[in-house]
Amino acid sequence: MKKKSTLRLFVLAFLVALVNATEMKNARADNEPNAAALGVKVETLIRSDRSWNGDLLPKLNDVQAEVRVLRITVPAGVTLPRHFHPVINAGVLLQGRLRVESDDGASQSLQPVQAIIEMVNKVHRGISLGPDPAVIVVVYVGPKGSPITVPATSALNPNSTKKANEIVTIRPLTTVDSQQGLMQFVGISGANSGARGLSMNRVVIPPGGQAAAHRHVGSESAIFLLAGRVETFYGPCLEKSVINQTGDFLFIPPGVIHMPVNLSASEAAIAIVARNDANEQEHVELHTPPGKATSCF
Repeated sequence: MKKKSTLRLFVLAFLVALVNATEMKNARADNEPNAAALGVKVETLIRSDRSWNGDLLPKLNDVQAEVRVLRITVPAGVTLPRHFHPVINAGVLLQGRLRVESDDGASQSLQPVQAIIEMVNKVHRGISLGPDPAVIVVVYVGPKGSPITVPATSALNPNSTKKANEIVTIRPLTTVDSQQGLMQFVGISGANSGARGLSMNRVVIPPGGQAAAHRHVGSESAIFLLAGRVETFYGPCLEKSVINQTGDFLFIPPGVIHMPVNLSASEAAIAIVARNDANEQEHVELHTPPGKATSCF
């Protein structure tokens, strides 16, 4: 009962913020590459596995919980791409008018200050009815590092019981932020394909960018560098490094602390990353930056 009460409090603890938004001509998202191309703005107000006083949040089925609060602005007339949420989420509409429609024909319309508890693992879409942009604050509660929104094309059927006997096509259209601070297109994971012991993502390191120092607990990493030059620092104090270029394969053993850095100031580095963990983001541990770890002195 205590876990349920705590979770309910997190879902109901919404942040209210003022938003400035611009108008946009009517458009549809169904055939667009991603929502951002339609002027949809997504802001992360807070993301953490801890409460404000630093305490870890309760676990969900023995997995560390994480709360994310997003403010999403959808221009008037825009229809969002069909998608589903594999985690619990609820929102409050701050401005505009919004209608949500599920693939099974159900729908609900929202006016400002109305709240909604979204469906989990059911495909749906949102439509900003205008005349003003729709601005909604949404709270997501789920396992740490798990995806919160998955395009409908990323799974034949998120509720399918036949995944073990089916070939699943994944066509990721939007990026998610990894715990180590990189943009990634989630390819194969337990959440979107039914995979049990494998994950595969397309990771982008921006020009001059780098990941936070981290390690993957209990999982091996196999990496193919599609484009760019990357220097990967590794070891307990990041005292070693290796430089790789387009076409190189890398193997990182479980638990090895590492930090990839894009050596180009003008071009992104792109890699395909596979791990023997279907939910590898739940097992990422960040490392104390060099100079702050007493064990490095």
